[in-house]
Amino acid sequence: MEPQTERRCHLLIGIALVLLTIGIGYDFVFGTKLADFLVIIAGLFTGWVAFLYCLGNASFWE
Repeated sequence: MEPQTERRCHLLIGIALVLLTIGIGYDFVFGTKLADFLVIIAGLFTGWVAFLYCLGNASFWE
């Protein structure tokens, strides 16, 4: 994997984990609200995008 692609991959995975951590943590502490649900959905969506992006650019496909 190219270095720039690898950095993007790590950044997307990191953003997904941060969004999921904030959304789920806030949900457990304060209860469910629509904003928390949207943060969790954004984290899941970003995680899937990151997974597919990293899988598509993996070096074993070449």
